[in-house]
Amino acid sequence: MGYYLAMHHEPAESREKIESRWVGLAGERRAVWMKTWYNFDQGRRFCWWDAASEEILEAIFRDHGVPWEKIVKMELTTPGEWRWRDD
Repeated sequence: MGYYLAMHHEPAESREKIESRWVGLAGERRAVWMKTWYNFDQGRRFCWWDAASEEILEAIFRDHGVPWEKIVKMELTTPGEWRWRDD
């Protein structure tokens, strides 16, 4: 599995429609939806997924009727990993 960030832009879509899709995505078994940052006023969402591949996420989004702009494989770090380093 790997981390992916999916970027969505749907400025004309209603909050209710987007939230109704979230119900289905929350139960997905092919990948794990970790978290979403969103701004409904701008129609932007950034969704963090743990998935085996970008292609699996594309299939999930197609199956749930979720358009996407881009899916990027990512790595994760935290401040705690760097706080005590001397280099």
